[in-house]
Amino acid sequence: MLRPWHYSLVLDKASPHSIHQQLIEHFRAMIEGGAWLGGSALPSSRDIAQRLGINRKTVSRVYEELSAQGLIYTEPKRGTFVSQSPRSDRPGPPRPRSLTPLRPEPDSAASSIYQLIQKTTAHHIRRVALHMHKLRPHDYDVTGLFNLKHMLANLLAHERRYLVSPDHITCGTWPVLQTALMHHLSSIDGCLLLGHQASVALEVALQRQGIQVLRLPAIGDGQAHEFIEQIEKFCINYPVSSLWCDTSALFNTQTTEAAQTLVAQKLADYHLLLIDDQRAHLPFIQPNQPLSSRYAKSILLGSLYGECCDMFNLCYLASNLGFSAEFINELNVQQQQSSLLNMLAQSELIKRGEYKKLLTTIHRFLQQS
Repeated sequence: MLRPWHYSLVLDKASPHSIHQQLIEHFRAMIEGGAWLGGSALPSSRDIAQRLGINRKTVSRVYEELSAQGLIYTEPKRGTFVSQSPRSDRPGPPRPRSLTPLRPEPDSAASSIYQLIQKTTAHHIRRVALHMHKLRPHDYDVTGLFNLKHMLANLLAHERRYLVSPDHITCGTWPVLQTALMHHLSSIDGCLLLGHQASVALEVALQRQGIQVLRLPAIGDGQAHEFIEQIEKFCINYPVSSLWCDTSALFNTQTTEAAQTLVAQKLADYHLLLIDDQRAHLPFIQPNQPLSSRYAKSILLGSLYGECCDMFNLCYLASNLGFSAEFINELNVQQQQSSLLNMLAQSELIKRGEYKKLLTTIHRFLQQS
């Protein structure tokens, strides 16, 4: 019988949160979400420290705080166990301010969806994935898992008419993919045009990679012609080589077909590499195909849960040009095995047909809120 920590205890080295905070939130989520039942035995602090390669004192502090919150208890000479009623109303010491949740309190749509994914899917599917794959190194390749890439390629083809080879799809956490993509862009001569909706943090990160960034002015939704005019102005005055923006806001239902053709032709005329950043949207529920599916030089950026779930989310890059050697080499350097468990879980989720059910539930939730 697998003990609970064998299938779920993974640290994200790319996370901005400390190891201590990651462990606290992980244990709390597993217990409060019902994945670890009351009375379940937990590993010793020594076992966890050895497995994760961290200081034993860090684990001891985590156990002390969880015990103070009534989530676990320790019996001398027997070990540490999950409390029978971790959500009981018995009084306990207040939570320290340093232990604020990774997500907001569950009074917003985003955090409610996060809870939904956590409780109905994440724990069970991670356990299944790890039980099947045992985290063997040879199950992993730098551009994503074999099954997951093929499933994403099929979903993109059938749902959004975006035709791309599975070999031209890569999956992982966004910080890793972003670093590899920026490394690739830094090897391309010319300036990068950045959409007005892109974050300042992204602009700063691009500039740190030595990429000259030019910002497009604010353009209203459905204003494809104004977008084309701005692109022409920049391309006439600057050596622009690539464009990073979200094209979904440029088109409306009445003019989608003609406007997409016009924009795609104009980008092709100026030989621009299009980076179509649609990570903020839930995939496979939008009637309009992405512009990049009609464009010869493009990279489509997406994530399986949009902006609705940080912990269980997975980003992907799909390129109809394939990936350069520089991009693959940078992924080899940046990719961490901590994201492998989530990637395996997504494969199992899609194979079982549960992913689209969950996506539909999230979509309905957003429409009702």
